[in-house]
Order: sequence, then structure tokens, then C-alpha cells
Amino acid sequence: MNKMSKKIFCMLVFAVFASLSAVNLFAKEDPYDTIARELSDASNLLTQHKVAIMPFAYTDKRKSDGGIIIAERLTTRIVKLKKLQVIERELLEKVVQELHLESSGIADVETTKQLGKVLGVDAIITGTLLDVEDGQVEINARMIKTETAEVIATAVAEIKKIWSDVSTTQPQIQQGQPVYQQPAYSQPAYQQPSASYRKPGGGFVDMFIGSSGGLMNLSFENTVYPIDEVDLSFDVNGSGFLENTYTFRKISFEKLETNSASRPIGIRFGGFGKTFGADFEISYVSRQLKKQDTIMTLNDAKTSSFQFYNDGYINVGILTLLSGDLLMRLSDKVIQPYLGMGLGLTLNKVTSPWIYQYHGSVYEKPLSQVTPGFLFRIPIGMRIMIGEKTSIFGEYRYAFNTCSIDRGIKSEVDTISISMNQILFGLGFGF
Repeated sequence: MNKMSKKIFCMLVFAVFASLSAVNLFAKEDPYDTIARELSDASNLLTQHKVAIMPFAYTDKRKSDGGIIIAERLTTRIVKLKKLQVIERELLEKVVQELHLESSGIADVETTKQLGKVLGVDAIITGTLLDVEDGQVEINARMIKTETAEVIATAVAEIKKIWSDVSTTQPQIQQGQPVYQQPAYSQPAYQQPSASYRKPGGGFVDMFIGSSGGLMNLSFENTVYPIDEVDLSFDVNGSGFLENTYTFRKISFEKLETNSASRPIGIRFGGFGKTFGADFEISYVSRQLKKQDTIMTLNDAKTSSFQFYNDGYINVGILTLLSGDLLMRLSDKVIQPYLGMGLGLTLNKVTSPWIYQYHGSVYEKPLSQVTPGFLFRIPIGMRIMIGEKTSIFGEYRYAFNTCSIDRGIKSEVDTISISMNQILFGLGFGF
């Protein structure tokens, strides 16, 4: 990576971390946060704003640690919101045992009122669990007012199941066999998520570098003030001299080969839902015209051979500052293929030691200017999760960038278009 690329890369890193808060626009809210927020919004219906959170229960009455795990996580989220006071679980369990009540599934009016009086709470938060597809669990939470047993708030969300249920089916015991008793546990065993990647519900930041190849279309046109050979340092008629008496209205070239003046580098940040997502990108790449024999089109009709004698007749540095992609992720497992389509605005540093332009009132070489451009791209890639929130990825993308040159000559329209095939490799971080 040359010095210019390093400077630009450092600038991109600073810009992304300064703008990182914008990614939250794409982040999908944590399901526990969703439930906590929706239930806490009902705090204005309570007098003392004090609640007890009961363990949740499966609708089929199975034994499971999931209900207590969910109650614990909701306790943490609700307390952070500072709208409701939550009593300690140890106190709740003690009262439930003293009153000889079940630890979950509070439903009848008298039991609810009794708990409210003993615990001094305005409401009880409880709910049911239901296994759904893809290892997900549907949570149906509700807030019950202890005075009337009225449900005053509800919330629904799906979470990843991270616990194992206890089977309610008892094995048949033949006579004479020893009876095995399930050991009692004073606390439910919390099972950590497996090493397989948990589906991200939020944003990501990617840093990448790669390689590229590209073709350039180049056109100079002025139907009012003819262009001559000296203007562009083109020996169009092949005389061996640059003549200002030999003029033309338009000269153009297609599919000119280019060299990579610097590798594509960049940072992007965005977010995914289950399948679809979006990102913003800041990146840089530069291309230069290489020495070659080619075909020129003169005045839209005449074509003839032409030779660029040196590398770097024209150089274009493309800084993508405002661009975005709509993405589709084909899987949310460890290996995640994806594809997308994006548009953007670019700033293009165009230079040429051979082309004349007006610098103020002086008409001289070299051409040097920064001009806006338009970008279109199609990314196709594969992301591999190497941790819960860390990934590596490889991506192919087709990108097309076009911009205009202003040499300061009235009625002249000069354009540069570059199509690029890029191979990118990078490291991603989720949050």
C-alpha cells in the first residue's frame, strides 16, 4: 500500500468511528429490550411503579430453565429503563413458597391480589413460552395489575433458544430395578449459547482491501470550438507532430485498459434484519490509463488506430463518500452468502500531464481537478463467522463510475467512465 493509500485509509477509519452512531438506524432492537420497553411504557397506569417478575412457563406445562432465564434477563432490562422498581427474585421465591403457590402461571384473581399485598407490588409480570421453527421461542409477556388481576400491558417477541428442557416423560421401571431420582438443583443451570453463530440482530462494521481491474471510456467533444491535436497531445493524423491546425469536433475511445494506481480500500457500516439489510460505504481506488494500441472514433464516424505511448496519460482517483447498498443475505448461519445492488456519489481526482486546461486565465498543462461523479455497483460475497460477532468475508463486485471533466472551454463536454471488477477481502465486527 503506497503512502497516499495509507493516508486515505487512516482518514476513512477516523470518519467511520466518528459516524458510528448512525449505524443504530439499521440495528434491530434486542427482543428482551423490546419487551422491557413495551411493558415499562405502562408504568403510568400504576401507583407505586413496583412490580414482581415471575418465571415464564411453557404452554404445554413442561419443566424448563427457560422461564427463569427469561425472567432474569427481563429484570435487568426493566431496571435499566428506570420506570419500574423490581423486587429481588429471592424475596419472590420465599413468598411463593410460604404461600404454597406455584412459581409460575399466576392467573386467578385471589392469588394475584394476595401476592400484591404480601410483596407490596402494583403488578406482576409473567407470560408463556412457545417453541417455534428454527430453534426460536415465542415469548408472550403480560403485566397483570394485582388489585384487579387486569392485564394492562402485553408484549410479544421471538428469541433464540439457549436452554435444554427437562423431559416430562417418565421411564417405565421394571420390578426389582433401582429407581434413579433426578438430583435437585437449588438454582437453574444456565446454558451458554453454542459456538455456532447467533443470528445478529444489529449492525456491523467491515474493513476491507482488495485488487481490481478496469476498463476506461474516454471522450472529448466540442461542436462550437473545435479541439486540436495540441489541446490533448494527440497525434491524430499520424504526422509525427502536434498541429493546432488539425482540428476535430469529437474524439472518443472505448474499453481502454487501465492499471491499478492503488488498491481498493474502505470501510462500510450497516445492519441486517433476518434476510434484508443495507449499508453505507466510504472507499477509495485509483486507476490510470496504460500504454496500449487502440482504436479511436473521430467525429462519430471515422475510426482508425491510435497509440498511447506512455502509462498514465490520464489518472483517476475515485473517493466514494456517499454510497449505499441494499443487501440480501441468503443464510444467517455460520456461512452467509449475500448479494446486493448499490448507488453512490463520488469525488474524482482527475490528472493528466498531457492535457491542457485553463488555470484561471492561463491555458496550460497539466490537467488537474476534482470533479463529482456517479457510481453503480453490484456486490456478491460470502461471509464466514469466526465468532459470535466477528467475521471474515470475500466479495466480488462490479462497479461503474462516470464523471465529467471541465477544461474551462465553453461548450465542451468531456467524460470519463470506468468499469471495474474488484475482489475484496475483509474483517467484520457486529454489535
